[in-house]
Amino acid sequence: MTFFDIVLQTTGSLHSDGEPDDFISEFTGLIRAEGDDGVPRRVGKIHAWRINAEVAAASGEPLFDVCDAHSRELHEVQTLLYEPSSYHYWEGIVDRFDQAGWDTLVLDYVVLHPRWRGLRLGLLAARKMVDLLAGGCGLVVCDIAPLRSDAADLLRVPRSWLPKHETTAARKQAVLSLRRYFRQMGFERIGRTRYYGLSMARKAPTMVDLLGPGGTGP
Repeated sequence: MTFFDIVLQTTGSLHSDGEPDDFISEFTGLIRAEGDDGVPRRVGKIHAWRINAEVAAASGEPLFDVCDAHSRELHEVQTLLYEPSSYHYWEGIVDRFDQAGWDTLVLDYVVLHPRWRGLRLGLLAARKMVDLLAGGCGLVVCDIAPLRSDAADLLRVPRSWLPKHETTAARKQAVLSLRRYFRQMGFERIGRTRYYGLSMARKAPTMVDLLGPGGTGP
């Protein structure tokens, strides 16, 4: 029998006069498989950021500056979710997702060794990250799309781990399949954007639920 776990890694500055993006927490999860020989082997990787809006508010650091100093992606997420010059979500976001807290967990990517695809391992890893890291958040958001085949060096994973889509149609189909897959966890599209949101105020499927019947996925 094979057992799986995640080893989480993060860092945080201890300086009181840090940069605005110090209010962004970064998490990397190494997905491991342990077989009968008792040796854990890396079989996947998952990455996430947490926008600590409430801590930024307490420190008087503008949330726009926090996300803009970090990356284009988090600047885009901040603009999509939060009211200008505020630490609060747009009213439409609150109404749509029954939001409670103001922090946001952003799932960046999950990638698996090809041998371990089709077992819902990617979905289980995402669920575990939410369980461990999204306490006090209002939303978990994710741009649900397959990784590009040329991203291996950036992600620091073997090239063989990344899917290859020979045609535009094949990639489009992969996008649709992946989004259907993550909707099993409760993700809903945010307007007509490329982002999907998971409400932390609603009951989401447990890991046991996700292992039930309903198909396979990454």
